[in-house]
Amino acid sequence: MKIIVTGGSGFLGRHMIRALITAGHNIKNIDLQPSRDTDNENFETVIADIRDTERMKLEIIDADVVFHFAGLIEAGESVKFPQKFIDNNISGTLSVLEAMRVNNIKTIIFSSSAAIYGEPQNIPISEDDRSIPINPYGMTKLAMEGLISSYVGLHGFTGVALRYFNLYGPGEHHQPETHAMPNFIRQVYENRDVEVFGTGEHQRDYIHVKDIVDAHIKALDFALKNPNQYHYMNLSTEKPSTTKEIAETIIRVMEKNSRIVYLPERPGDPLVLTASAQKAHEVIGWEAQVSLEVGIRETAEYFVKEWENEGK
Repeated sequence: MKIIVTGGSGFLGRHMIRALITAGHNIKNIDLQPSRDTDNENFETVIADIRDTERMKLEIIDADVVFHFAGLIEAGESVKFPQKFIDNNISGTLSVLEAMRVNNIKTIIFSSSAAIYGEPQNIPISEDDRSIPINPYGMTKLAMEGLISSYVGLHGFTGVALRYFNLYGPGEHHQPETHAMPNFIRQVYENRDVEVFGTGEHQRDYIHVKDIVDAHIKALDFALKNPNQYHYMNLSTEKPSTTKEIAETIIRVMEKNSRIVYLPERPGDPLVLTASAQKAHEVIGWEAQVSLEVGIRETAEYFVKEWENEGK
C-alpha cells in the first residue's frame, strides 16, 4: 500500500516507517524536519507544515492510508503556550483531514494520548471513562480525536485513535528534551543527580516503542477490515511504575551511583495515569511484550553509544 506518515521524522515516526517499509509498503513522510534515519533512504520526505492546508492538498494524495503523528507533544510546554498547541495540533489535523477528504483518502491511524483523560476517576482507565483534560496538550489530543470521528461520521472515513501512555525507547530525541527517560539516562551517564518532579510517586505506564509500532501495524489491518467506523483504544502495559522506580532502575542498569533529588510539582501533571488495555487485547490482538527492565537497558545502551560516538 501507499502510506503517508505525517511527523515521520520524529521518534515514533522513524520506527514506524522502518516497520512499514519492512512490511512492503510504499512510504511518503511529511515533516518540518528531514529524517534522522540516514540508514534507510527507501522513502520520500517532504519538508512541509501540516497547517498549510493548500500544500497538504498537493502532498496528501495518491495514497491508501495516513498515519498521523505530526504535532506538539510536551504537556508542560502546552501550559505555557496553549495557542501554539491549538494551532499545530488542532488546525494541523484539520488540514490533514481536509486534504484526505479532497483527495479521497479515507483511512487514518492517529497517535492519541492518555492525556485526554485528565485526572482519572477510575484506575485502571478504560476507554469510555470520563475525558476531562487538565492541560492544553490533552485538550488538543481530545479535539483531534473529535475531528477524526466527525470525518468518519460525515465523510465515510475510517479512523483509529491509539491512546498510549509514556512512550520510550532507542532513538528518542526531542528539542528541547523534556521527557523523563532520556533526561534521567543523560543525568546518570554524566554522574549527575537525577531530577524528579514532585515526590517521585507519580505513576506512569512506560511502554516501549517496539510495542507501540506493533499496535499500529495491527490497527492498520483492523481498520481495513472494519471500514467506515471510528475506533479508539488504550495501549498500556498495565504495569505502572512510579517516577522514582524508573530513576532507580536506570541507575541500577547503568551501574552508577547517582542520587535522586526532588523538584517542585509541575502544573497539569496527574498523579496516576495507567489504563486497561483489554480492548486492544480483544479487538486487535495486541499485548505489550517488552519488559521495563529490558526496555530501559536497551534504551540506555543506545544513548550511551550515541554520546560516546559524539566524542570521537
